[in-house]
Amino acid sequence: MKREPIRTRKAFTLIELLVVVAIIAMLISILLPALGEAREQAKVAVCLANQDQLLTAATMYLMDWNDNLPFAAFDSARGTSVCSWQYGGKTNHPDWEGQSSYIEVQDRPLNSYIMGTDLGPDLRDESGEILERTEVPVLRCPSDRYSNQWRFGTTTGQRRGRSSYEDVGTSYHYNMHALQDLDWASPESMDDWLWNRNGWAKLNHRLLKSVFRKQVSTFVMFMEDPMDWSFNDNTQEIGNHRKFSKHTVGFPDAHAAYIHADTRGWCGPGWEAINIDWIWNFGDMGMWYADSYKDCDPVIED
Repeated sequence: MKREPIRTRKAFTLIELLVVVAIIAMLISILLPALGEAREQAKVAVCLANQDQLLTAATMYLMDWNDNLPFAAFDSARGTSVCSWQYGGKTNHPDWEGQSSYIEVQDRPLNSYIMGTDLGPDLRDESGEILERTEVPVLRCPSDRYSNQWRFGTTTGQRRGRSSYEDVGTSYHYNMHALQDLDWASPESMDDWLWNRNGWAKLNHRLLKSVFRKQVSTFVMFMEDPMDWSFNDNTQEIGNHRKFSKHTVGFPDAHAAYIHADTRGWCGPGWEAINIDWIWNFGDMGMWYADSYKDCDPVIED
């Protein structure tokens, strides 16, 4: 009588399984950061496309309004607002209501150029409370995580949990740092610097005339909120896209770039946040700006 051969069932040993699991875990640990980086690069591309649209809208506005951009002041029943977000975007978060820099979506003049149509007011209930804010998606950076504007507000800390877009209506702020020391409160200054016949800043016209002469491809016109904030105390911060001191910016010649910007100074390779011709008008403060500008412009002398 012939015996059938005994068939043994093949299986992985525990050690083999552990080795496979370890290899898979190692591959995941290698690939996940790469995938995360790829996702963030895709968001950078979206952000740059947003800036391109914003810059195109700004160029159209400049052509229609005699080289003026509506950024420096906004006259309202609440007073005069001087802020970097009033040019466009959605209505501020309700926490801002009652402040002069609370600017509603229909009052932000670049919106119609950005969206290609006039935007109506927000949806409100009978008591006037906003039920739904009108969106301006072009001005939202997909990596915008929190607003730095809370540092200025009386509700300190309450705004950190929301993005700049949700807080003040836009992720991209207009570069006002070359203008921050003008005497906004002086009636003479208001008349001489701020208002044109349409109620917008003619001072911007003077600044841009200087910029267009030699800085059209290097002057930072729009920047991310973290970069805008970091100029206030000359520090460096992590940008929206999670890289230290790297930010998306837009230039007057209508091109956008993702650059390294050491914001402890006012300029760097390929970018400048001030206009030196304009700065000379600022007296002692202008000399301070100019001193920090020397490394970028060898023409300036002591």
